[in-house]
Amino acid sequence: MLSRVANSLYWMSRNAERAENNARILDVQLLQMIEASDEELVRDRDWKLIFEICASTEMMEHIKSKPFYDEENLVHYLALSEENWNSIGNCVRFVRENARVSRDHIPDDYWETWNSSYWALQETDSQQITMRNVRGFLKQVKMTSLTSQGIIESAMSRGVAYQIIKIGKWLERAEKTARILNVVCERTREREMEEQTEDYYYWLAALRMANGYEAYLKANPPLMDGKEVLCFLTSNKAFPRSIIYCLDHVRDAVHDLEGGIVSHYSWELYAKLDQLRTDFEKIDIRALDSDEMMDFLNQFQNGCNEIGEIFSKTYYLIDPTESQQETEQTQTQRQTQTMGTKGLSSMKYKIEHTNIFEYDTIVDQSMNSIRLKPRTDECQRLLSYRAEITPASVAKEYVDIWGNNVETFFIAEHHRQLEVKTTSVVSIQKSPFVHRIDYSPEMNAIFHSQLFSEHYLAYLSNTAYTYISAEQMAHVDEQLGEMTNPVQFAIDVTEFLNHHFTYDGESTNVSTKAEESFGLMKGVCQDITHVMLGILRNKNIPARYVSGYLYVGENSALVGDAASHAWVEVMVPGIGWVGLDPTNNVEALEHHIRVGVGRDYNDVSPVQGVYRGGSQSLDVKVSVSLLES
Repeated sequence: MLSRVANSLYWMSRNAERAENNARILDVQLLQMIEASDEELVRDRDWKLIFEICASTEMMEHIKSKPFYDEENLVHYLALSEENWNSIGNCVRFVRENARVSRDHIPDDYWETWNSSYWALQETDSQQITMRNVRGFLKQVKMTSLTSQGIIESAMSRGVAYQIIKIGKWLERAEKTARILNVVCERTREREMEEQTEDYYYWLAALRMANGYEAYLKANPPLMDGKEVLCFLTSNKAFPRSIIYCLDHVRDAVHDLEGGIVSHYSWELYAKLDQLRTDFEKIDIRALDSDEMMDFLNQFQNGCNEIGEIFSKTYYLIDPTESQQETEQTQTQRQTQTMGTKGLSSMKYKIEHTNIFEYDTIVDQSMNSIRLKPRTDECQRLLSYRAEITPASVAKEYVDIWGNNVETFFIAEHHRQLEVKTTSVVSIQKSPFVHRIDYSPEMNAIFHSQLFSEHYLAYLSNTAYTYISAEQMAHVDEQLGEMTNPVQFAIDVTEFLNHHFTYDGESTNVSTKAEESFGLMKGVCQDITHVMLGILRNKNIPARYVSGYLYVGENSALVGDAASHAWVEVMVPGIGWVGLDPTNNVEALEHHIRVGVGRDYNDVSPVQGVYRGGSQSLDVKVSVSLLES
């Protein structure tokens, strides 16, 4: 699985759990407001508790300092504010966006459940919502989360995607339970010091926030003791929201993900999980005073955050260089790491591609194959596709050895013209990626392994189209120096070709080889792509040719052929295929629509065929238009 897919699944799961947790916590607060009635001091303390768990007290004071302050402003900030990355509304949006990216890896019912919740949210007037009707919204979010969890458990294979979803869920839940207990411990101590008596008000709230009130009373009727609540929510191995239960399930999911093997790249994750588990086994919750308990919970929260960072680094979910900055952030800021905050860009396009063949004489038979159907993968989704062939013919579809969609058709009747028109609608969702990759020793070991070379042998061997001479390669080495980091080298080649090649559609044709276009230092996207493939393959870097379309909007600096576009994808160990466009010196992102991949142009030629008749002329028209997402 590509790391960017794993990233989407991981944050999809964390935000789904976060949406439910925050909805439950806010719902508890609204219920306690009813019980507290007009006791202003009690209500103010309750809001401070909620904001410490879900946001920050500084933000609460900032909201209260605004003119025309009302408690509904606090509700709105936690429930629907777009400025609050951890608001319930934003969590729902992040779940939906990440689920859309990874739809091929999750049950359709999961997507439909969160998509319905998202559109219900869109229909809600956030400025008019009141405390009276907000509870209906909170209930819907809770039920959506619970329903989606049931869908995962009942309809999803226990593969890599499932394990990553479970890790995100249990890690988020463990952190939230620890956060609730930490804040409740501190507020209870303050209240007991003021009133000089034991107080169970906040312990009752903690059970409700963790959805453990009924389960606790069944295990401890009718006792409401702070120490017992702490033990129940931290060490009860049978309650699915206790810290130890969550921790065990994170460990089990990692074990299943790795097949029970502690590898050189995963040992740190195992070690940290086992350390936290051991700390829990050694501690006696009942023997701790309030200060010791808060210190322990603080350490555990830090441990959970560290596990999240190690997990992300181990499976390349985030830029490892960002983890250092992240540890310096507050709890609230740390929780905002989602696909939605990392520059994720989503585009939706309609592509109309028409090929018209005019023949000098009557053609009585023709056999053709077309590769014009866009691909569906973890970043691009084909929403609709239609092929119209004139004269009418029935097309048969298959997938070739490179994974491209191929349609073949035979026309037996006499004809002087053949028209093939395809109409496609695609959605693309990508975030800048290649410049964030930290080329680790583990990646280097994979890159130099025999298994890696054998697996991608087809993309390591040059073809007639991609071959460049030893003298030309020596010139590249002189300009770029020794290759030590394949990822950085590929980026450098992209920049080198962009600076040295002149885009010229008259200097080459569809049959021009890389050796010739390199000598000219002129050509179109096809030529520049072939040259880049030749350079990378000479350095034993697996690289493949990509054909597709380029959206060039108004005032865009992107350059591409009016009919189609070509670029390169490089295989990065542990990451997957990463696109680079040497024609424009950019990473292939949301403006690049992928249709076919292969060793060179010959593997992905849009239209191929044979016919019986005279010579022909071809007219190609392509239109790429941006649709509203």
